[in-house]
Amino acid sequence: MIEGILPTAESSTPKTPANAQSPLGKDEFLRLLVAQLSAQDPLNPMDSREFSAQLAQFSALEQMTNVNSTLEDLVAAQQAMGNSTNISLIGKRVDVPGNSFEHTQGATTNLTYTIGTEAQSAKIEIYNSAGALVNTINGTGAVGSNLTVWNGLDSQGNALESGFYTFKVRATDANGKIVTAETFTTGLVTDVLFEENKAFAVVNGQKLPVEEITRVSIN
Repeated sequence: MIEGILPTAESSTPKTPANAQSPLGKDEFLRLLVAQLSAQDPLNPMDSREFSAQLAQFSALEQMTNVNSTLEDLVAAQQAMGNSTNISLIGKRVDVPGNSFEHTQGATTNLTYTIGTEAQSAKIEIYNSAGALVNTINGTGAVGSNLTVWNGLDSQGNALESGFYTFKVRATDANGKIVTAETFTTGLVTDVLFEENKAFAVVNGQKLPVEEITRVSIN
């Protein structure tokens, strides 16, 4: 060991330059090609076939770059158009999956639900914001979408006050077997939110993806 020089531990892990980890772009490719042409031997130039192949690679790389740029522009334009359309939902009444709805005293409310198989009986139970059952009305049991109008009264015929309510559908077939029903709520879109490239509509105080909206109508 030479005096004054300390030994250093050798690492078995090869050191790779930081820029070697990044992919080769079109600018780097072009500079590399120019450097290769500048350094070639005039008396022994590059084979024409090899040179043509490298030019073809560069042309393909340039085309791919342009295509990617065009696609990014199209995606951005489509997203902007979609955001503009979603904003127009504000102030509209929509149907979305759910069982909560806002009731105005003295008004009627449309209760919408779907049934997969025909039901012999369909009972709609209506609950107030405290979770108490206030009325049970008869609904339709046809396969597919069903709509039943609630007159806003309780089981005693009294007009219920304004507020948020929920409903459940209990449907059975001819053999008394329970039939699954999916409920939909109707409400006013008060806000539209954009989060992580997704759009959400605020309906009856709930944030729901706009793609879950099944119907839009003028308030």
